[in-house]
Amino acid sequence: MEKEINLSIVVPVYNTEEYLALCLDSILAAKGSSGIEFLLIDDGSTDGSGKICDSYANAHENIRVIHKKNEGISTTRNLGMKEARGKYIYFCDADDMVVPVLFEKVIELSNTSDEDMFLWDSELIYEMNGLLAKKDDEYFAHYGLEKTERTYTGKKIIEELILHGKGFIATVWLGAYRRDFLLGNGIFFEDGLIYEDEMWVPKVLLASKTVHYIPEKIYQYRVRKGSVTNPDKKKMQRNIEALIYVYSSLYKYYDQVLPDDPLLPLIKGNLTKRYLHMIYKLRFWKYGYGKKIDKKLLWKTSRRMIDKMLIMGLYVIAH
Repeated sequence: MEKEINLSIVVPVYNTEEYLALCLDSILAAKGSSGIEFLLIDDGSTDGSGKICDSYANAHENIRVIHKKNEGISTTRNLGMKEARGKYIYFCDADDMVVPVLFEKVIELSNTSDEDMFLWDSELIYEMNGLLAKKDDEYFAHYGLEKTERTYTGKKIIEELILHGKGFIATVWLGAYRRDFLLGNGIFFEDGLIYEDEMWVPKVLLASKTVHYIPEKIYQYRVRKGSVTNPDKKKMQRNIEALIYVYSSLYKYYDQVLPDDPLLPLIKGNLTKRYLHMIYKLRFWKYGYGKKIDKKLLWKTSRRMIDKMLIMGLYVIAH
């Protein structure tokens, strides 16, 4: 009889040989990690990442490796969702880490709870000239939620973060998800898409009836040059096109799933705030995408005076 698994950790791996061992060791150091499933999916790495995966699988019977051609992180995560055997799934990026003693809480909850998902906080680790520096950034710490362990609905999480914090955070590695809940609601990542978290996390939260929040900085997110969210200039156009698609699609999705809901103007206003931030951060107009910004939609959905001022600025510089 196959042993019951309560937690599967899916790690998409692509050319992260410098960081992969640190990531895996941080999870393996947590008490109870011998009882969880590790699913390392090598997405066609061209460095030594695949060999590192195999070496860990040879040393640990609860680590399984899948080697496949390169298809991108969305397809890789979807494969992990289908292949995982655990009651809960956690998607961990191969260049990041967890705090072992805090991650033990996640392992414990996966053994005893039945919530749709667990949610926790993160700290940022900046990589500069070979040195690591921590940054206390409240944005990745769900600023706006009470710092007490409790259970919310997903919609309530979003509402609290928008009304009392800096907006809700669309990052997949800040939570563990009940596999049957994801599959039952058909919540998969869109193949071939970057910034896939931005599309996936809102769908998960809006469908979640029970979200157990752990107010601890369990995750350590590494900010490094060349990553998807911190790209080199030559990749900027691809990123901008993806962001235009993601944000445009989310406006339509919210209209579809939240008709006449008081949350609708709040969540669309938050989306506009995030969209404007990325437009100005990446300077969409500099790469010829000024006309593709729906400025009328931004104006209609904006809720803050500063956002309206930024939109007025786009009429001047983004045409």
